[in-house]
Amino acid sequence: MSDIYSAPQAELAGDDNSNGNMGSIPKALAGDYQVAIGDTLNEAWSRTKGNKGTVWLGVLLYFVAYIGISVVAALITGQSFTDPEANQGIGAILSNIIIAAASAPLGAGMMMIGVKIARDEQVSGTEVFAYFDKILPLAVAMVLMYILVAVGFVLLIIPGVYLVIGYMMMLPLIVDKNLGPWQALEISRKAVTKHWFPVFGFMIVLCLLYLAGFLALIIGLIWAIPTLSIAYGILYRNMFGGHETNPEI
Repeated sequence: MSDIYSAPQAELAGDDNSNGNMGSIPKALAGDYQVAIGDTLNEAWSRTKGNKGTVWLGVLLYFVAYIGISVVAALITGQSFTDPEANQGIGAILSNIIIAAASAPLGAGMMMIGVKIARDEQVSGTEVFAYFDKILPLAVAMVLMYILVAVGFVLLIIPGVYLVIGYMMMLPLIVDKNLGPWQALEISRKAVTKHWFPVFGFMIVLCLLYLAGFLALIIGLIWAIPTLSIAYGILYRNMFGGHETNPEI
């Protein structure tokens, strides 16, 4: 009789998030997650059913808003649309900073569409506009990331590549886990570092799939972009788990 009851008890004890694939910040920092590229892509593909429209609406809204931000930034800094080569000096740098800072919430929202689909949470394409209340920490994190990555590339390129991959989870950590800019950067970097090469391989595969979708007369992107967006969300879910307002780290 004890065997009958022991299995359910073990299952409950090991399922902290009601989903065995979900991680947590402590687990991610300890490297307690898997980067199973094939399994992740298979799950992402299966989850595109009924969600392609959501992802594509998010993409459309993102690009419309991004173009609007770019226009405003150019007007503020006096940059030219007709002659991009003329955009140099402080004005060009300031314009890029404005665009990066103002579009950071859009990027976070786009990432969270994939994350929420991966976690079976309700989400719509308008998620891209959901995080402008966190524009300050997101903007600060983006500027810090650009500075650190730029320094990394100056230092023989390899440190820059390491940081680009290491910081890939920074934006959703800020909006999903309520972390500060530096805290999100460091938690992302430390967690990814535990399996840096598999994560790097994962990103290479996503880039190749995107390229394949583009080369397939662009029509392939109809399926490729939702699949890749959800695949990113699955990796985030497997690393960091569900939404937390005050995570214990």
